[in-house]
Amino acid sequence: MKNFVVKMLPAMLLVFAFALLARAQKEKSESAAPKSLLKIPVWIEEGEGKFWNEAKRQTFKVFIEDKEVPIRSFQGPRDPAIILVVFDTVAGLARVDQARAELSDAIKALPENYWIGLLRSQDELSVILEPTPDRASLVEKIQAVPVAGKAGLLDTLQPVSRLATGMLQKAGVRLCVLYVTDSSIGNYRADYLNPVINSSDAGDLSRRFSDRAVQERMSRLAESQAEFTIPIFILHLEQRSDTMNLAYQSGLERIAAVSGGSAIFCRTTDEIKPSLGKLLARIQSVYFLGVDATSAKRRPIKIRIEAQDAAKRFERVNHASQINPAKK
Repeated sequence: MKNFVVKMLPAMLLVFAFALLARAQKEKSESAAPKSLLKIPVWIEEGEGKFWNEAKRQTFKVFIEDKEVPIRSFQGPRDPAIILVVFDTVAGLARVDQARAELSDAIKALPENYWIGLLRSQDELSVILEPTPDRASLVEKIQAVPVAGKAGLLDTLQPVSRLATGMLQKAGVRLCVLYVTDSSIGNYRADYLNPVINSSDAGDLSRRFSDRAVQERMSRLAESQAEFTIPIFILHLEQRSDTMNLAYQSGLERIAAVSGGSAIFCRTTDEIKPSLGKLLARIQSVYFLGVDATSAKRRPIKIRIEAQDAAKRFERVNHASQINPAKK
């Protein structure tokens, strides 16, 4: 843990400086908002892969436990944003090279209000490049990301989400996490392929279902992600069809969905570019609504959000319906 904190300190300091700049640009009413807000990521979908990006604060209504609460802070698609890109590449060089090229092109095309941070999760979580608007430096570092080590996506989800939550709470910005991975369930340090069987328990499902241990691990991770309001997006460079990896991939989909994000699995290298495009389109369309949830008496907190603009009521307002934030 000590090594992790030391490695992440430069990123946290830089983002804090950026937070001061972003906060200075906010309206005076924003600065009077409570220090601790529950910031909820929200999307308005008009159709498959099409998002409404013109909403205002007054477009939304937020209900906690069926009681409307005021929106204390608002960030939309035109506001500053940070994307933390986490590489977890341990397998095929050809697919990773393709992903590097597509990600480099996509980052160059992002609007100027996007800052990108690069991390790697193989073996242990470490910073490659602190969040920056410098596209040339980003492309240079992306091309040098190693393809080696043990997979770390599952092991770094909570540390990354916790770090991102700290950034989100301090800054008047939007923030999403994008994992780029090619790992199979067999690439991890933990041996998921040979689960421990309880010999004294005749009902141990691991005896009959080899993927049971994977399913249980993924379910626990999905539940734990309800503590955070950071959308997790996963670009998986290689879809696999064996039983164990189907359970693993299904779990990744659930983890991403619980957070408000999504996961896409590429069958071929030709699918990498459009898949990345879909994820980035969703990332760029996120709103963050800040509300005071201290009055909520139950955990997890049940949330409902409605959106209406002029005479148009939006039926597809996507957000997490339940959040279980850690107690302060």
